[in-house]
Amino acid sequence: MRVVEEFISIQGEGKYIGTPSYFIRTVGCNLRCVWKNDDGTVTACDTPYASFRPEKGYEFKIDKTLEKLVNSNIEHVVITGGEPTLMSDLPKVAEEFYRKGYFVTVETNGTKHYDNMPNAFISISPKLSNSYNQLSGNDYMIHVRNNMYHIPSMEWMRTNDYQFKFVVNSPEDIAEIERVQTILRIPNNKIYLMPQGVTNKQLRQKSVWIVDEAIKHGWNFTPRLHINLFGNVRGK
Repeated sequence: MRVVEEFISIQGEGKYIGTPSYFIRTVGCNLRCVWKNDDGTVTACDTPYASFRPEKGYEFKIDKTLEKLVNSNIEHVVITGGEPTLMSDLPKVAEEFYRKGYFVTVETNGTKHYDNMPNAFISISPKLSNSYNQLSGNDYMIHVRNNMYHIPSMEWMRTNDYQFKFVVNSPEDIAEIERVQTILRIPNNKIYLMPQGVTNKQLRQKSVWIVDEAIKHGWNFTPRLHINLFGNVRGK
């Protein structure tokens, strides 16, 4: 498994928000997410060094990481990206952490599925149509071709504890989330709405009406706590 960074922070999103965690970020992604903001600017993936313009990274050594963690109070390990399901040894790494007593979260866009990783919490973040309406050319083709999350997501739902974390950019996204919920039969308590943005201003502008939609539908709201606290900086 190739990774670009490892760091300790708090989980900033979803069910386990605020939990001290050890993050492992893998190299590469099969999507090319770009969103248009209310002010006319666009926001590409907030970790381009792991997605759009991936660094070479290095080979992950779980023994070295376990040595770092042995004297810490960290109990949660988060494997994120990029897109970690592109790594063939992901199930092996996740299971090894689990056997050592760690709670493992795998953050994924939901386009791939492994049927031999039953002991991980799966945080699925399907990318809606808002994620590629600013793309063109080869990036557009890559994104549209690979963004097929319905069937893989259903497989995760049969074998793992999970959450669906939707990046919400505009009110029009709500109808699309409703359609995905209907197709996949996702319980309300498994759905989290998260505002799109990489600055506190962008997040605040969207959060109020997104909270209203979450209450209306019986879904959950999740901020991006790490950005609220630290800004959009690497290693946080």
